[in-house]
Amino acid sequence: MIHTTNEDCLQPEEIVSKYYQAFYSKGDLKSVKDLMTEESYYMALEPFGMGLAFKDPEFKIKWDKIKESSDALDEVEKKISEELLSRNLLHQIDIKQVEPNGPEKKIVHYEEDAKKKMLYFSKVDEHWLIDFFAGCPVSPKPQSYFSKIKEWIVNTSII
Repeated sequence: MIHTTNEDCLQPEEIVSKYYQAFYSKGDLKSVKDLMTEESYYMALEPFGMGLAFKDPEFKIKWDKIKESSDALDEVEKKISEELLSRNLLHQIDIKQVEPNGPEKKIVHYEEDAKKKMLYFSKVDEHWLIDFFAGCPVSPKPQSYFSKIKEWIVNTSII
């Protein structure tokens, strides 16, 4: 994603409200795209895209090509924007806590219309982006056979 807006210097807790306003109130997917990692952006579109694809076979053809064709993506974004605009949802967002989640990652705990939620963020090129995968646990490095035996001996030895 190319980030050329003034959103670059926003903190994660500021981005949450901007995300909800752009996505649900305005259907402004261009702004939403600037607030998210690419993979998270596609994930955010998915519930709406899948719903529209189920109802409209022509839309489904475009939906299936959004990662390969910028024209298909533009058409899908336009259709989803129209859908979001027709709903014009206003959400009450109340930030509760911001916590670090490792280096260059944060979690924002908030309430959306009194429902507890969280969004994950990663710092990319010196600015914060919504990153749904930033909350995924990182698997520890696999242990060698000898380290496992050593751990077993230490944990089972009687002192």
